[in-house]
Order: sequence, then C-alpha cells, then structure tokens
Amino acid sequence: MNRRELLKQLGLGLAASAALPSFLSACTKDDPGPEIPYDGNVVIIGAGAAGMFAADILRSKGIQVTVLEASNQMGGRIQSLRNQNEQPNLDRLVRPSDTFQLSSVGADFPVEMGAEVIYGSNSSFATFANSFGLPLVDVDAAPARYILGTEQKTAAEWGNDADFVAVQNFMQGLPGYSGGAASMQTAAGVSSRAQLLLNAQAGNFFGSSADRVNAAIVGPDLGRRTHNNSTRLVATNPMQDILLSRFSEVKPLVQLNRQVKSIAYAGEKVVLTLQDGNQVEANKVIVAVPLAILKAGDIQFSPGLPGAMTTAMSRFGVDACVRMMIDFKLNFWGSGTSYLWGGNTCPHYFNTGLGRSQFSRTLTLTVFGSRAQTLSALGRNMLNPVLAELDTLFKDANGVGQGTLRIRKVIDANGFEQEPIFIAKDWGADPFFKGGISYPLVSATADDRVNISAPLNNRVFFAGEHTDISGDAGNINGALASGERAANELIQAILAGV
Repeated sequence: MNRRELLKQLGLGLAASAALPSFLSACTKDDPGPEIPYDGNVVIIGAGAAGMFAADILRSKGIQVTVLEASNQMGGRIQSLRNQNEQPNLDRLVRPSDTFQLSSVGADFPVEMGAEVIYGSNSSFATFANSFGLPLVDVDAAPARYILGTEQKTAAEWGNDADFVAVQNFMQGLPGYSGGAASMQTAAGVSSRAQLLLNAQAGNFFGSSADRVNAAIVGPDLGRRTHNNSTRLVATNPMQDILLSRFSEVKPLVQLNRQVKSIAYAGEKVVLTLQDGNQVEANKVIVAVPLAILKAGDIQFSPGLPGAMTTAMSRFGVDACVRMMIDFKLNFWGSGTSYLWGGNTCPHYFNTGLGRSQFSRTLTLTVFGSRAQTLSALGRNMLNPVLAELDTLFKDANGVGQGTLRIRKVIDANGFEQEPIFIAKDWGADPFFKGGISYPLVSATADDRVNISAPLNNRVFFAGEHTDISGDAGNINGALASGERAANELIQAILAGV
C-alpha cells in the first residue's frame, strides 16, 4: 500500500467529522479521562484553517496542544477588513494616504481581504456556516460577464462565438483531463484573442497564469472533489468570524506574535527556536505555514529537509498576490452580475456585494503573478491601471469611462471630494505569507503533494493547502482537509508508540 492510499484510510472524512460535534467536543468532567492517553505535548505552527482544525481534533482527544502564530491575528488567509480595525499592525494594507481611515470603506457587508467565497454548498466550510444558521448567497445563480477584446458580455450574449466556446469547453472538460503534463495554455490551444479569458479562468483563478499552471495536476485534482461545484457567499458575517467561532475552544491555545525560525528534531524532543531567541520544546510538531515560507527557508530544519521533499516543493510555485477592494458611487457593471472574467490588468473582478448589499457598488479583485508584481510596485498608485481598464470596458452613451467617473471618494469637511476609496492587501509583501496560493508547475507529479507532507521521524508533520490531496489544494476546504490528515497521522504515530 502506498502512502497516498494509507492517508485515505487514516482520514475520518472531513465532511463527516465536521458534522459530528461529538467527535470534536472536548472531554467533560464526567469522562474517565482523555480518549488518547499521552504524556507528551504537541506544538502546531500556524493558526490558519489547517492549524486550528488540527489543534481542535487533538484537543478533543485530550492531547496537550499549543499553537504558535507568527502574525498578530488568527485565521491565516481568511481575514476580514472589518476585523482589521482591531489590529495594531496595518502596514501591509495599501491605502491612498496615511490619513485614510478604514471606516471610509462604506460597504454594508463583510469585505474579505483574503478568501471570500465558499466552494461547495456541501463542503467542510459550508458545513461550518450552516451549523451557525448563517444565510448563504448562491453566486452561481447570477450571470458572469466575459471579456474578449474590449467587449464584455454574458455567456448568452457571446452565444456561439468560437473563442468563447473554446475556453468554456476547455474549462468544463478540465476535471476529466487525461493528457500529459502541459500548461493550461498549451493544453487548451485557444486563439490569441481568447488568451486573456483563458488566463483568467485557468491561470489566475488557480494562483498564477495559464502558461505556468499544470493542467495534468489541476484537472485530476478537480475530479477528486467530493463536494459539489457550487459557489456561495456568506450573507452577513466575515469568514474569519466563522472560523474563529467554530474553533472557539482552540483560541485560548493560540499564542500570537510567536514566529518560529528553526526546528531541531533529532533529539529526544523537538526544539523550536523563536524569532526572539526563546525556545519551545515539544514531543511532536505540526507545521501548518504557507508553502512560500518553507521554500524561502524562513524556518530552518535540523536535520535538513529530505531531498524528496525539497524536490517536490520546487515543483510548486507561489506567486505574488494583490487583493483590492474598490468602492464606487454606482454599480455600472450590473447589480445582478457575479464575475467579470478576462481582464488584462486584472484577470477577474467580483461583485462582492452580490445578494447581500443594498447598494452593491463594491468590486473586489485578486491578481496573481507578474500582474500582481506590477500593481505592487505602484504602491498607492495601483488603482490607476485598474480604473483605466474599467474605463475601457464600461462607457456611458457619450463614451465616458465609468471606472474613473464613478469611483467613490472621501468627502472632506468642506464637502469636497478628495482621495478615492480603495484598500489593497499585498500578500506578496506580507512576510508571513510571501505570496498567494500554491499551484503545480508543469514539472509537478501526482505524488509531489504527498512528498511535501511526509512526516519527519514521526515527530514533525505537515499541513496546509499545498499538502491537500483531496482535490481542494489552494482553498479553505483543502486547508481544513490537510489539518485533519496531519492530526490523524500524528494520532496514529502516538498509538503506534513512535
């Protein structure tokens, strides 16, 4: 039996475990003792979705757990703009000026700085939202618009346009892709006119560009998903609040601003050295940090990581990532529109107020790769090329671009408009993330994610979206699944006495 098959047998099934509170509930005072007697302690590095789920599973089994988080907040890439008002460190937000206040962003719904949609109405994170009785918005019920050249239309309006049909046929067939290793661009073979649309749906959506993402890995990954392919928005609450509420009993176990710089695992105990020079000892460790942190060597391992693991990591990319939230005075893209696919400056835009805003006048965009690097280098001026692109795509009857005309601005004490209202999160500049999500390069193989997550001496285990083999690498569901897998691997090692 290979390790991939063994991992499937070890997992209890994320959807099942999320729906069974008895499995995840803490031992009560009437219990005879912890379910798994263990004198040792476990340290989890990273308080994102993967780390917190792993901690919750171990805690529920009676195992002593501590979570060390390098940043000043829990949730990983699940961050809400609303919650940033409580955070002392806002230097990684790009704002028009130093005097700009977050309260100037007038959205009447939660604006997410990271993940903003839930994939699968029956997925793990959707189960969390449903358990709180939160209303969800069906994004798929709203039509998207697609860009070819300088025109943007709905699917019905594009009709039988050959380039539009070619891209959509490729995307629909991607879960069943059976060709050899090839970039999305090569595998799709679409015309030059269709390249930007393909890049939006098959490149930027997966964390990079269509000429870099490996269709032979992403396709089968999509085919392995056990949840449906619907897309949902949480109508009323930030996703970060849902995550922290779901793992409320883990929150007291988390220590913030505790950055781990090295892991020595050859002795009787695993020794973690922190940024401040202090050391923490553990019997076992779960590393749930972004892949970019491991690739950059920000955590040093002693002994060094095995060659199979470093080779596997080299076959995955993590690109620059910029996420922007822009307020407008008027929704000129269509209140019932969901996505706008196929831009150049920004490959895809999202009508984030869809179904949950009275005004629906905020666009969000997430850009990866070289386009993100270009925006990042512009700093406070990064809004300009985005507005220029929107001006080209949306004009009034007189040919006036709607982006620049309709951008909402701060009103000063004298009633005059001042700076435009937008916020950007530069994930690539954040030292605790250093980029967006992982994606497979053309050199990647089906076993590389398994090799990335291989435990070290049954003492150091690995979680994170980049290690997911359930088909959800790159999103919240994959992070949660990886946390469950790592926790179960650790439990099996305890039970085996190793």
